Amino acid sequence: MKDLSVRGTRDLYPEQYARLVHIFEVWRSTSLSYGFEEFDSPILESLELYTLKSGEEIVGQLYNFPDKGGRMLALRPELTPSLARMVAKIHNETPKPIKWFSIPRCMRYEKPQKGRLREFFQWNVDIIGEGSETADLEVVSVAIDALVRLGLGARDFVVKINNRDFVSSYFSSLEINGSKEKALYKIIDNARKQSREETARTLDALDLTDEAKRGIEAYLDLKDRRDLEKVQSGGEGRESLLRLFKLIEAAGHADFCEFDPSIVRGLDYYTGIVFEIFDRSERMRAICGGGRYNNLVREFSSIEIPACGFGMGDVVLCEILEQRKLFPPYSRNIDYFLVRVSDRELPVLLRVARHLRGQGMTVDFSYSSMSLKKQMARASKLGARKALIFGESEIAEGKVVEKDLSSGEERHVPIPGRT
Repeated sequence: MKDLSVRGTRDLYPEQYARLVHIFEVWRSTSLSYGFEEFDSPILESLELYTLKSGEEIVGQLYNFPDKGGRMLALRPELTPSLARMVAKIHNETPKPIKWFSIPRCMRYEKPQKGRLREFFQWNVDIIGEGSETADLEVVSVAIDALVRLGLGARDFVVKINNRDFVSSYFSSLEINGSKEKALYKIIDNARKQSREETARTLDALDLTDEAKRGIEAYLDLKDRRDLEKVQSGGEGRESLLRLFKLIEAAGHADFCEFDPSIVRGLDYYTGIVFEIFDRSERMRAICGGGRYNNLVREFSSIEIPACGFGMGDVVLCEILEQRKLFPPYSRNIDYFLVRVSDRELPVLLRVARHLRGQGMTVDFSYSSMSLKKQMARASKLGARKALIFGESEIAEGKVVEKDLSSGEERHVPIPGRT
């Protein structure tokens, strides 16, 4: 049979989807515990929304097309531009800070590979209208707490943190001009994925002075917060980074977080704190990425509004949780399977099913007439906790047989819902 599925997408059968629902429930409950409100945006947006944020080069990564009216549209590859657009509309009448989260389905036209698909879900958490490091701490804390609630610990993942203002100030002190700085960010971003020799070769292509090269090498040699404290340049970005690490320690998250000079986040709209979360082995792509983007909302309004947040995808996270066997066992969670001796008992069975479901119970039964043996086998296969057996003589007495399918114990009970 010809496979008609679309490359880079997934067929989520019930067991696989149950795993996603488990992740969604943890993401949602963690967000709500921090006082965030849930929102969503259209899956279709104007193509200009994304080129405004990321330039024309983003088009090659999108599913984009003209609609019947000739308007250029795109399937959303992420939620941050939609968030900025929405906030720009209501920022004047909404109290600050705005604390929103969402779990949208996104589409991005990229080469499918391990940890990356073209269709995925992404948990987005953002704080708009607050410029302090305490807000930066809050979004980092939400991400950490969700991963801990999913069963991961400090030995499983690490939050690598840097500050774009610190990096920019440091490079400016080396007299690296703006045109080379953008290329340098990409080299720094790749530095942890390749050898120092390979990094040196890519730096040679920028035609930097020997002093600038030595300064970049010294930058890449920074290992931790203690090294950061010794840096003489870096300006307010360095001070902001140090303040954040003090808050991280006060919040009890120090075991999860570390400074990493290679974290710069490739997107141009980041303006301050940036971070990425990896499994400790770093054999996979980042679990999560985010930071501060104080200028993005300004693209959609005349007012500059500070903002910070992150996006956490489900694909890499699912792989990690599966490897560590942290998903709960799949179960249909059937409370009652209703069994009838013949179709004469079906009207009573239907009324009981409706009553039990109204009480919040999960109820199933055989739609077609079949033997008691087959019905009981079906109940066991579904993992039902109990079976209610409807027989003509028992119903005449106002009772049914209740069987506990784990212990095999049987007893006669009044017909549920009958008054």
